Amino acid sequence: MQRRWVVPVAVVAGVLVVAVGVLGVLFLTREDPGAKSVDEAVEDLRTRATGSAGATPPEVVAPPSGVYSAEGEGDEALSLPGISQTDGEVIPVTVEPVDEEGCWRFRVDYNEAHWQDWRFCDVDGVVVERGGTTFQRWDFGALVVENSTTFTCEPPALIDDPAAEPGDASDQSCDGTSDQVEGLATSAGPVTFLGVEDLEVGGSTVTTRHVRQARTLSGAQTGTTTNDTWFDVETGLPVRMERSADIASDSPVGTVSYTESGWWQLTDLAPVG
Repeated sequence: MQRRWVVPVAVVAGVLVVAVGVLGVLFLTREDPGAKSVDEAVEDLRTRATGSAGATPPEVVAPPSGVYSAEGEGDEALSLPGISQTDGEVIPVTVEPVDEEGCWRFRVDYNEAHWQDWRFCDVDGVVVERGGTTFQRWDFGALVVENSTTFTCEPPALIDDPAAEPGDASDQSCDGTSDQVEGLATSAGPVTFLGVEDLEVGGSTVTTRHVRQARTLSGAQTGTTTNDTWFDVETGLPVRMERSADIASDSPVGTVSYTESGWWQLTDLAPVG
């Protein structure tokens, strides 16, 4: 589903290091992030759930909570200082339990240094998105830069409507702020229902609704993102995602371009954890 909300200027500090001519020293000690294991994701889910046990969620249409295993591939790159990193071969996908507002968080760990989550809610059988967060860490060897970007969709963005017909679209807009970037970024554009499609997952055929989010970013960030998601028609579980992003941000040494592309698909419909 939507959006790769990414913040390329999260690496401004790294770019400044490059500017003073020590790129070679940094890269001598740099390590690429590896895949995050399903076991790690299960432990993280249990840690985040601490203190929330005992809450009685309302009766809503939502995927079973737990950690799902997925496979896929992808990469992300920065034009300055010319660095990239890849998704893990195993990609844990987590659904957190429904809260008292009828919402749940859906999280994808692309690797140990990059994750994204969405807050989805059931409103009378229609799935809407209230926002989400993207975290990235870039290791330059002698310097590690981390950044979180949080978006809020108000009013909530319509994502998956079981009554939609192929070609139906709705315009949406979400505003976000970043740890490392000053100012507000707006992600806006249509969400289009493309049709019903069958996917093979773990030896089973899953009927899905294919939804595309095409966004244009303005404000603190500029560029475009496209995110395709296939939702299980029975549970609303995202079964597959494909993504691309091309985003530019200003920095003290010029424009920094961030590009990203990739896909993942569940390998099993049964969660663990």
